[in-house]
Amino acid sequence: MCNLLLQHFRSRIPISDHEFNLLLSYMDHFQVKKKHKILCSREVCNSTFYVNQGLLYSYSTDSNGLENVVNFAMEDYWIGDMYSFINKTPSNQTIVAIENSDIYQLSNDALEILFDKIPALEKFYRILYQNAYTHTLQRLDCSLNVSAQERYLKIVNENPKLLQRVPLHLIASYLGITPESLSRIRKKIYL
Repeated sequence: MCNLLLQHFRSRIPISDHEFNLLLSYMDHFQVKKKHKILCSREVCNSTFYVNQGLLYSYSTDSNGLENVVNFAMEDYWIGDMYSFINKTPSNQTIVAIENSDIYQLSNDALEILFDKIPALEKFYRILYQNAYTHTLQRLDCSLNVSAQERYLKIVNENPKLLQRVPLHLIASYLGITPESLSRIRKKIYL
């Protein structure tokens, strides 16, 4: 059941079976049902979450109560509010399961202990943070400089499975447009 997680770590750092078992002993493993929240806005994000199976998304809520999708995480992805996690401040994000999901959770406190016990784990998290940072920069650049249609086509080309599993209103929110605008874009593309 944790083969995907083991491959995930081994594709980035050398980790022995003993070290991996030690890591697992510090992680919580659980299932969540569709629509279950694993982090609520205004809570401190004390953990990061690895999706072993299923699909989650995070969103923030603006002053008008509108939910703005920040990120999606399907199998073999991590999700959490990195700002809250690192700074131990209340999160402005909520994380919800789109599907019934199988999750591994690693707390900030456990991570600090594991950095001493498994030195290569610091490299793993450096890589994870670098990837998250560059993804955020690419997303920001894309939302400032690329049309909504081009952003949608980017998802179509780079992650078509996401479109099969995520409701279109969440895709629209992620793109920063209304569901009606997304419908017009899709109609234009698929005619």
